[in-house]
Amino acid sequence: MKKILLVLIIIQCSFAFAQFNSTAPWMDTVQNSDDKEATIDEIKTAFEAYWQDKNHEARGSGYKPFMRWETHWRNKVDENGNLMTPAQMWEAWNQKRERLLSRNEVLNDLSNWQPLGPFNHINTGSWSSGQGRVNVVVVDPNNANTVYIGAPAGGIWKSTDAGQNWTPLSDYLPQIGVSGIAIDHTNSDIIYIATGDKDASDTYSIGVLKSIDGGQTWNTTGLTFNNTSTVAADMFMHPNDPLTLWVATSAGLFKTSNGGITWTNNLNGNVKDLKLKPGNPNIVYAVTNNRFYRSTNGGNSFTMITSGMPANSGRLIIDVTPANPEYVYVLSARTNWSHQGLYKSTNSGINFSMTQNTVDIFEANQAWFDLALAVSDTNPEEVYTGVLNIWKSSDGGNNFTKINSWSNPFQATYTHADIHFLRFYNGILYCGSDGGVYVSDNNASSFTDLTATAQIGQFYRISVSKQSSSKIAGGLQDNGGYAFSNNQWKNFYGADGMETAIDPNNSDRYFGFIQNGGGLYFTNNAGASLSGSIGAPEGENGNWITPLVFNAAGELFAGYSSLYKLINGSWQNVSINTSFNGNIERIVVDPSNDDIMYIADGQDLYKSINRGVTFEYVFTFQSTITSVEVNVNDNNIIYVTASGINGVVSKSINGGLSFFNFAQGLPSIGRNVIRHQPNHPLNPVYLGTSLGVYYRDDSMNSWTPYDTNLPNVAVTDLEINVLDEKIVASTYGRGVWMSPIPSQLADNEIALLGIENPSTSNINCSTDSLSFLVKNTGLSTITDFTLNYSINGAEASYSWSGNLPSLTNSTIEIPNITLIRGTSTIQANVVMANDAFSNNNIINSQILNNDNGQVGEVNTFETQESELLTNYEGVENSWQRGVPSGIILNQTSSGSSVYGTNLNGNYLNNTKAFLYSQCYDLTQITNPVMRFKMAFDLELNWDVLYLEYSTDFGENWSVLGTANDINWYNSNRNPQSGGDCEICPGAQWTGTNATLSEYSYQLNAMTNESNIIFRFVFHSDYVITQEGVIIDDFVIDGTLSNQEFAFNSIAVFPNPTKGLFTLSYGNFKPQQIEIYDVTGKKVLLVDNTKLRENQTELNLSAVSNGIYFIKISNENGQTVKRIIKN
Repeated sequence: MKKILLVLIIIQCSFAFAQFNSTAPWMDTVQNSDDKEATIDEIKTAFEAYWQDKNHEARGSGYKPFMRWETHWRNKVDENGNLMTPAQMWEAWNQKRERLLSRNEVLNDLSNWQPLGPFNHINTGSWSSGQGRVNVVVVDPNNANTVYIGAPAGGIWKSTDAGQNWTPLSDYLPQIGVSGIAIDHTNSDIIYIATGDKDASDTYSIGVLKSIDGGQTWNTTGLTFNNTSTVAADMFMHPNDPLTLWVATSAGLFKTSNGGITWTNNLNGNVKDLKLKPGNPNIVYAVTNNRFYRSTNGGNSFTMITSGMPANSGRLIIDVTPANPEYVYVLSARTNWSHQGLYKSTNSGINFSMTQNTVDIFEANQAWFDLALAVSDTNPEEVYTGVLNIWKSSDGGNNFTKINSWSNPFQATYTHADIHFLRFYNGILYCGSDGGVYVSDNNASSFTDLTATAQIGQFYRISVSKQSSSKIAGGLQDNGGYAFSNNQWKNFYGADGMETAIDPNNSDRYFGFIQNGGGLYFTNNAGASLSGSIGAPEGENGNWITPLVFNAAGELFAGYSSLYKLINGSWQNVSINTSFNGNIERIVVDPSNDDIMYIADGQDLYKSINRGVTFEYVFTFQSTITSVEVNVNDNNIIYVTASGINGVVSKSINGGLSFFNFAQGLPSIGRNVIRHQPNHPLNPVYLGTSLGVYYRDDSMNSWTPYDTNLPNVAVTDLEINVLDEKIVASTYGRGVWMSPIPSQLADNEIALLGIENPSTSNINCSTDSLSFLVKNTGLSTITDFTLNYSINGAEASYSWSGNLPSLTNSTIEIPNITLIRGTSTIQANVVMANDAFSNNNIINSQILNNDNGQVGEVNTFETQESELLTNYEGVENSWQRGVPSGIILNQTSSGSSVYGTNLNGNYLNNTKAFLYSQCYDLTQITNPVMRFKMAFDLELNWDVLYLEYSTDFGENWSVLGTANDINWYNSNRNPQSGGDCEICPGAQWTGTNATLSEYSYQLNAMTNESNIIFRFVFHSDYVITQEGVIIDDFVIDGTLSNQEFAFNSIAVFPNPTKGLFTLSYGNFKPQQIEIYDVTGKKVLLVDNTKLRENQTELNLSAVSNGIYFIKISNENGQTVKRIIKN
């Protein structure tokens, strides 16, 4: 093992607790003493009392930092609620190392964790995009291209190319945070770090560490803390003597003159910041929460300065500048942590005066959590401050201008909210915020995000697709919801991302909560865009991490004070007959039976056998339940973990009637999540802990580490993908990781992998086949099985026989299937004798099918048969077919019906709705052109309509045309044009034209496309609505080829029919006619010997009412017509 901190193993001292930031307002009421730290419950009680009469939903209120801390540390306490000490963590680490040295080598090889990121991301829907918090940035004084950053839970990182790429330097230590860094200006290999998280206590502080090999290994210095609440902050090195350093800590200002061997505390108190006077390191400035101090003897002693300083402050921070060494700026927060003022000294800190600024440059009351100040190193009058956003003054602090907004991520000056660090190096301004590290080389005219490749995300939860381990959703601390697909992370919503879930039957549908279940956000395209959001149930406020889970059928459940199910875009209470003691902590659905559900309510476990309608009490554990897992192979086996460093890991083999201890071999660490690996005869189980991942199976009597290459970090969630044989872990500080898992084949085993064709995620064009993919996942060759399936409830079966060798796939083709236009529900189950595991034999999927449009046929939208497909991103669809009766949009071109965004009244806010054309084959057309009639009334520049096209069945869409095209769009504005066109693609209709007018677009460039689809995209913003859009008489016109003309001449009448109908085909001359029902069963066959010259009368009187498909074919091709019998 490399990069191991050996010295710490033998240190005999009392290390620091991760007590919450002592300057937080509620901490004043927490009773503690030198020998007794407050328990987590005492701190929580004080917190709740403080917030009882305050609005915790306001941005920058300071509520969220504590909730993050409590959630992270709740599972790291002993039975009395005392926070786990670093000494206890080091002991657990020692025990883990001993297990590593003695574990089975075969297992050791199977564990091979690889990082998945996020290393970078694209913003597809977040209003506050970011990647992870950064506490401190330091540039190597010997090489400006070498930069270090410290993360609160991700350790120290190094870049040798000015922040373009980052390398972690502390992964093999027990998880640390870094809040201060100092580099030896005579030898860059010598690095000092002040450990811990100074602002939110996300990690322990173990004092100051030192490396003499560029960060490859670390050793303790003489500064280790005896006071359990001490945290370390900023640190500076003497510019002429590399053995002399100063570090600010909550126990005082410490100084070393021998490279860290010994330290002296020269200023008692909670020292929040320190600076050296440029050019004269004998003058040292330091501040506590409410006092400014000055030293003239290199920090050996200090004098308090009061002249011009405020009498009472909640927090102070300092900066100085080489542009004028006499200048000292101090930024002050009031005792309620709001803006108090900027104080300026022009005589090296002897006295101060408050600048003239009166604008609230904090915009929040959370300066105890984040507060930053920087003065330009070339202009002493240029000052920058940061709390929620960054503000700039060019006149010494008398007037400030707001540089950016946390909710405008596309702004050139954007930096994520919550500014923890601002500092100039070599004329360049660096910013560390809750979203990452940003840099400006143009006096804050713009910022560049340098966080890419720094994997420092603090994840709460993840979800992995059942179909592929390469599709992942997760929620990050203050950086919203992330979606992983196509090897790219997308930030698709903001706030604190929490529990996430991926639809088991459609791996492109991701869902994710924000904090307290206050909003559910979802994407229908694996994160490529935010599709919509749904509010919390009325009157409900869930836990900080509100549970969210799918069952196998694709029903989505959430836990508030009751169990809710998402039905048609709104939450419905399904457990109204059961009262719980508080909010639901966890929801688990039996993977083999959707009717069986478990709920964790605090320490109590409940069970339902009727899909959550009622619950019965099962068992009470000694502490809060953190995880519940049902064995996939045998649902009588249940695993439970509970909170605390000695919390239980329990197992039941009788459905929860009794539990026994299952924690053998584990050190005293938090047990966060437990997962069972399906379809393995040894029943492997994985445990995510505050110190990595552990493994156990039926052949073992204790747990062993399963963490080759995994940093020593808190694992918050685990997910297993059986098909790929992968396990995925989310961590609080080091992002997402993936490892292989062991496999062992059963003798007889088959898996139904899914529908191979048609697509279950795209739009299909007149599909006439259905195929399933099965795999032999056992050792023996499969010779026969039965595939039972249903299409929209109509059941059928298919018997297969042959030879399917071990670990090979087979495509099962169900012929002559023609699906209805719209959404079809497909259910399937494969049955085989002596099948070892049945849980992987079932699928539930939906297929979206479009029909083919006929060239030259004008769609007037008058009948049900003329309806088009619609879809939407949001809660409700906007497109309607019917009679327009608006005040100004009330015309039709032909008949009485149109398609409109609202036929009577105004359209919806915050909606993106799609109206799809039929599928068209343009290869048989000369000079194709699109025509339609349209009138619109849209909020100018804020709400828009445009057309898109797809040539790959809806996988990708492109805007059709530009505003320069004749008789087309009336606007070319885009988000960069100004603040009034944020949702504009740059080619759209907007404003008002209430006269129904014809629009046309030449399609000559697309004559090679045999399956092209068009769609109208209506997009409205959050406020102000008007009447919208109406569309009539849509047509794709052009000159047909002879063959296409013959196809288009085929007609069916009457339709619908009671039995007898006529099929007219003119000169087409069919060779045979086949009629199928919706399951693909052939109900009628007519060959050419029974067909008349131009038309034939057919009879469906003998079959039941329903939808049927007529396949007409000859040697040149085939076409399908639909008929309804009623």
